[in-house]
Amino acid sequence: MLASVALLGAVLLSPPSDSSKSVNAVRVPSGQAAPVIDGRLDEAVWRAASPAGGFVQYTPNPGAPATQRTEAWVAYDDQAVYVGVRLYDTHPDSVVGQLARRDQNPYSDRVIVAFDSYHDRRTAYAFGVNPRGVKTDAFIYNDGDDDDGWNAVWDAAARVDSLGWTAEFRIPLSQLRYSARDMAAGKVWGFNVKREVARTREESFWAPFLPNVSGLVSRFGELRGLEGLPSPRRMEVQPYSLARVTRAPLDRGNPFYRRNDPAAGVGADLKYGIASNFTLTATLNPDFGQVEADPSQVNLSAYETFLPEQRPFFVEGADIFRFGIGAGDGDFGSEALFYSRRIGRAPQGGSRIPDDALFEVTPQSSNILGAAKLTGKTPGGWSVGVLDAVTGREEARYTLPGELDERTTAVEPLTNYAVARVIRDFRQGKSAVGGVLAMTHRDLRDEDGLGFLRSAAYAGGIDGRHRFGGGNYELHSWVLGSSVVGDSAAIRRTQRASTRYFQRPDADYLTYDPTRTSLSGWATGTELLRIGGGNWRWGGVANVRSPGFEVNDLGYQRDADQALGAWFLQYRKSKAGKTFRSWNLNLNGWAASTFGGEVTQDGGNVNGSFQLRNFWRGNGGIGHEFSVTSVRALRGGPAIRVPGNTNAWAGFHSDSRRKVSGGVSAGGSWEEETDGYSWSLAPSLTWRASARSELSLEPSYSRQLDARQYVDVNSKDDGAPHYVFGDLDQTTAALTARLSYTFTPNLSLQLYAQPFVSAGRASRFREVALTQDGSRVVATDRFAGRFRPLAVAAVDGVYAPDTDGDGVPNLRFDDPDFNVKEFRSNAVLRWEYRPGSTLFVVWSQGREDSMHDGSFGLRRDVRRLFGFDDRFGVPSTNVLLVKVNYWLNL
Repeated sequence: MLASVALLGAVLLSPPSDSSKSVNAVRVPSGQAAPVIDGRLDEAVWRAASPAGGFVQYTPNPGAPATQRTEAWVAYDDQAVYVGVRLYDTHPDSVVGQLARRDQNPYSDRVIVAFDSYHDRRTAYAFGVNPRGVKTDAFIYNDGDDDDGWNAVWDAAARVDSLGWTAEFRIPLSQLRYSARDMAAGKVWGFNVKREVARTREESFWAPFLPNVSGLVSRFGELRGLEGLPSPRRMEVQPYSLARVTRAPLDRGNPFYRRNDPAAGVGADLKYGIASNFTLTATLNPDFGQVEADPSQVNLSAYETFLPEQRPFFVEGADIFRFGIGAGDGDFGSEALFYSRRIGRAPQGGSRIPDDALFEVTPQSSNILGAAKLTGKTPGGWSVGVLDAVTGREEARYTLPGELDERTTAVEPLTNYAVARVIRDFRQGKSAVGGVLAMTHRDLRDEDGLGFLRSAAYAGGIDGRHRFGGGNYELHSWVLGSSVVGDSAAIRRTQRASTRYFQRPDADYLTYDPTRTSLSGWATGTELLRIGGGNWRWGGVANVRSPGFEVNDLGYQRDADQALGAWFLQYRKSKAGKTFRSWNLNLNGWAASTFGGEVTQDGGNVNGSFQLRNFWRGNGGIGHEFSVTSVRALRGGPAIRVPGNTNAWAGFHSDSRRKVSGGVSAGGSWEEETDGYSWSLAPSLTWRASARSELSLEPSYSRQLDARQYVDVNSKDDGAPHYVFGDLDQTTAALTARLSYTFTPNLSLQLYAQPFVSAGRASRFREVALTQDGSRVVATDRFAGRFRPLAVAAVDGVYAPDTDGDGVPNLRFDDPDFNVKEFRSNAVLRWEYRPGSTLFVVWSQGREDSMHDGSFGLRRDVRRLFGFDDRFGVPSTNVLLVKVNYWLNL
């Protein structure tokens, strides 16, 4: 909290700074036609405009003049901003242009123009095109992060000639956000142009942006001369209709079965401009059938799997709602107050279907009835974002033995999700303070039997950031509070969740109250980073969460009851030398403990990466995690001391400019005191067969022996819990394949396929040795001494050991062996038949099978998956979808 107060003071007292490079835009004269977007640059307005030249390299030689000359001109009228760019090339026959789907980034030359239309030095709208006319666009936020899910309706054309190539842009004012009041006063915009030369990997900017300095948008030059821009009328409607048919595996006895199940739907997306700087975006009955399937995986941990967002409505404009609560990278770095995958999640009440149900059908996701978001920036500098979504009540259907009529049971209630965010910039965007509020409300009816879900959840707080020392240092801090309410069953479930495990018998500092109907908590985080200025980078992070902190109703949170600290030190070299184009070396360390003082994390690593002069690149590292106390291993039982481990990884990749390129990544870990280990190998191959097509293959293979895999918890005759562990020998193989063929910049076909096989066999079962009162694990110097072996064999898939020698089994647990086979694929034909209007034809196929068989045989399992050994193999579900939308600018 003290850091937050100090940060606020620094924000308000620090002086601003300014930029130096500028160019003037010219208004298209009244009565003169606007530029025709054909890439020719032969209109009179381009000859009247002042050029922006003098580009400077970002790489490979930062700060040096660009090796190829580039000039850009800007014009405007009451409808659009126009940019013309002449990209000279001393070898015009070497200009590279690869066809690809919009928003893809193929191996190609490219030019990008970007506008900071708020001139807040934090956000910008970027538009790019390559010599073949492939368009990309993105929203830049946080002075350098980009949201490539943002899509605008605009036009561009490019042309290759004897001097190099040219590009011409038309950006409608309706696609930009700015204050019309400020434009009447002649306010300038931030502006920059970036050029990429594919064959040399040279990147250059008009307004210099160098690797050893912080920020991107804050380094933009100025675009002057924009006067009298109107407040454009912005009303966009995009209705859609779809037809879908699902062909499922044959199951004649299932009353819910239809061999061919047709469906149809309609919906609409809406964008409405409120003045010139706020936008209301809404979607009614959305369908995301064109989105690529989530990858397959087997999760045996106590943590929920994090899945990235791919749905367009939630991806676009997500920057304003970002409020990270994690630290580091991986799933821990993904922890956030707002996790949009909660909206439309899989129903949570599947356990309410009776075990003896003969047939059942449960929705795979909650239907999103509608969602809306309001985003924009006030003239006073406040960035505002509000999102609200409603998902419908979902029911599962099932039949019971001896009954003809089907039954239904609620599996998810009608739910409302809302998040609001405000940020106030200071010092030309170098500092800011903000606030956030997230809410979830569920319509829980007594007759639905969903009282184990929380009825409401609230979380809110403040944050701030401050950049100082010439922009080379940044301090960021935040504080949050949370509160969840519901029936006592729901709050019991919350207290017993893997996030906190209040029921742990050895956690004297935690209080488990089965009667309570609410739970509150708090969290805070601070980080101080050196982000620019020379070759050295360093930083420190502190992250603290009280045991009662809970934001998983609308956020993603792995742990509560945690105080974590981490630091890093980096040396980086961005200027090309005799051997390396660039390289860096990093040193990292971290440690964490519970509020009870139990050390749960303690480790560090050293790692680095490099790129050679021939564009081959590599990375590697080695780390060690010390023996610590695990409060999660027994899934609510007492804490147990677990061994340390050493891990290492490496990767090497060839020159991606070549038609055929590839690489390989490998990693492994070795656990102290046990036989535990893991290793993985992941080669990759990319083949650009032509200027229109690309094939990528990413196989992976991994082996793991987990010498402390949790299996089950049982109660003997004494009623006390007994925790069973075992060795798990797991093998996983997968292949991710992608094939794309682009007919034109607006018509493309993309194929995705992922076969996946994973098998695990458990052995050497043992019971955790507890003290006589069962509240703690027996304290021994050796990890193996904390267990008692169980001599037992499975009978009909069940283990029933006799631990006291009286001839009567007193423990029971199911065979944990597994063999999972899955195949996920889709083919998407995408045709943007007019600006903003798209036709999708999607075919997807899914196969999945699992059994209690821990053996792994790649050839055998793949043949079973696809039916190579018999006529049918694993039955497949096929879906054919046709979706068309039409963009209306009203």
